[in-house]
Amino acid sequence: MITDSLDVLKWIRRAQMDFDGAVRDAKLFRPPVEIVCYLCQQAAEKILKAYIIAQTRSRIKTHDLEYLLGKCLSYSADFDNLRNCCLRLNPYVTFARYPSDIEPTEHHMRQAVKDAGEVVDFAKSKLKELGYDYDPEQ
Repeated sequence: MITDSLDVLKWIRRAQMDFDGAVRDAKLFRPPVEIVCYLCQQAAEKILKAYIIAQTRSRIKTHDLEYLLGKCLSYSADFDNLRNCCLRLNPYVTFARYPSDIEPTEHHMRQAVKDAGEVVDFAKSKLKELGYDYDPEQ
């Protein structure tokens, strides 16, 4: 599927919305930990997809952050500094949607917010280098 630059900006916007929602929810007195972790994973997934779309003009259907990071690495080795963030965030795609024996804690949530922030900020800076400067007011 061929995409245009507007599509890239939509992906950036959705990633930012997920991240902003995670940060907002994490500040609640009793946050829904699983939901915050899921939103963090989603923010990372969408911003990595935005970068891939900017490079290839096509979409990838996967939730696997390791796979998406590998695709990003094929365009910029700088993405390697996000490897640990992606490894930690990757399992959260299922925690909010399906029952699990593993229950994320507040510590996991705080780390997820930190990791997602790093992924989103870094990928947005790389997208800006490609001419995609996201303005939330637009």
